[in-house]
Amino acid sequence: MRRCYLVRHAQTAWNFENRLQGHTDLSLDPTGRAQAERLGHAFAHHQIASLTTSRLARSQETARAILAGNGHQVQVAVEPGLEEMHLGAWEGLTPREIDARYNRAYTHWARRSASIDIPGAETHAAFRARVRGAAARVLARCGDGEHIVVSHGGVIAALLADWLDADYDALLRRLRLDNASITALDVSGDVPHVLWVNSVEHLA
Repeated sequence: MRRCYLVRHAQTAWNFENRLQGHTDLSLDPTGRAQAERLGHAFAHHQIASLTTSRLARSQETARAILAGNGHQVQVAVEPGLEEMHLGAWEGLTPREIDARYNRAYTHWARRSASIDIPGAETHAAFRARVRGAAARVLARCGDGEHIVVSHGGVIAALLADWLDADYDALLRRLRLDNASITALDVSGDVPHVLWVNSVEHLA
């Protein structure tokens, strides 16, 4: 059995304020630290074989809290490529602020992300390719057992779109991925099978 848990990082102040983060490197806020601690409790009785995270602080802090849950005897591995999409000039802004400054560009981007060129940002195609490559490297290292990957909402959505053969933009409009949520995959075969998405029962 090989199972992979995709964990979205816990909450930051910008998550609370609904500001786009992208590559901006923020730490968890007090609510986020409590969420991360609850993730640690949720995985306390699992036999974790590996834990991989993006390089951004909010993901690494979440990963360390998971390990602290019961002293899992694994090292946190940082995988380049698992970071959220770099959003250039939009980082730090709310959707309402973006629409006001850029002629409703966020509204259009939310409907079809590849249709908008964000100033100074990573392209849609480059982001999808980067995430796809990072996931392939992580899964290639996963042997039997349970594996955790801590990353970001956009990253998890991009991977689910690939594995479900779904339209990325349509999936984004219909998919909810909360902070500190868990999405589970069976990766025993050639194609990952999605077991569940956005579990947050551990946060109740």
